[in-house]
This record gives sequence, structure tokens and C-alpha cells, in this order.
Amino acid sequence: MLQHLITQDDGLRMVPTDRNELTAAVGRLRDELRALPEKTDPVRTRVLTRWVGLGQMCLGHHEDARTFLQQSLDLAAAIGSTGAVVATGLNLADAHRYAGDVRTADTLYRSALDTARSRCPELLDFALQHTGKHLMERGDLAGAESHLREALRLRIAKGNTELVESTQAALDRVELLLGDAAAAEPRA
Repeated sequence: MLQHLITQDDGLRMVPTDRNELTAAVGRLRDELRALPEKTDPVRTRVLTRWVGLGQMCLGHHEDARTFLQQSLDLAAAIGSTGAVVATGLNLADAHRYAGDVRTADTLYRSALDTARSRCPELLDFALQHTGKHLMERGDLAGAESHLREALRLRIAKGNTELVESTQAALDRVELLLGDAAAAEPRA
């Protein structure tokens, strides 16, 4: 829905490709959400609230992002869609991370990763990728590297070059940070 308006910055966080266009697109999705009839299929509401939340997160509107993503996560759980619970849980974790709430983000990443491992293996690479980036930002570079290497193996097996490139970019960043940390260590 909004993928074409979102990219990653140097820190591998999602940001708008065109802030004005993303703002307008999020506004249109919010209008569509408000106009939904009361008895609308909850799947449509879940999808719209997720994309509004993602757009708000990319625009830096963290409180709105968390509100919409929590609503989407609650709908995913009520519908019984494990895949949507994992994906939206990761998005909500990202929103908390972007807002600086590391503790809540950590809990949400671990929950999504555990669910993906046990009940939704087709999304395990996504859960590993998001968790790895979270660990990288927290400074747990060894943990980040481990998660990202596992994600890379899974993505290579999937054969999706775009996903492989995304994980490789995250691994390259971790390796750069590891190199910087090693260079900063005092020599004995």
C-alpha cells in the first residue's frame, strides 16, 4: 500500500521517500478507515490500521503509530491470523524502538520471534531481521550478527534477492560497527 513511499536511511530505519506524498497517502488511508461501515470485515480494518501505523512511524509520529499498530495487532489476534500477529507485532516493536522505548520493543520482538519460530516459520526471516536490527541499535552486536546470519540463510533459501540484499546491508552495518568497536579498544 505504501511500500513505494518508504525506504531505509543509513541507520536502516524506515523513512519516507517523499514526506509530502507519504503524509497525503496516510491521510487518504485514515479517511478510508473512518468511512468503513460498522460491519466491515475486520481483516480490512486490520490492514488499514497497520498501514496507517507504518506510515505514521515513518513520518515520526510515534504515538499515533503505536496506537494504530496496537489496534491492528489486537485485530490480528482476534481474527486468529498468526502471520498478521507476527508481522504487526514486529511493526509495533519497531514503532516502540523508533520512539526510544527499548524495553517494550524488546518484549514485542521476542514475542514475535518466538511465535514465528513455533507457529509461523514462513515469517521467521522477517522476525530475525527486525530483531537483529533492534539488537544492533542496542549495541548487542554479537546478538545482532547471529540473528542476521540466520535470517540471511533463510532468505538465501527463499531465493528472494531483494530480501537477501536487505539482510546483507544490515550485516554489513553490524560488521562495520564491530570493526569500529575493535579499533576503539585500547591495546594491551
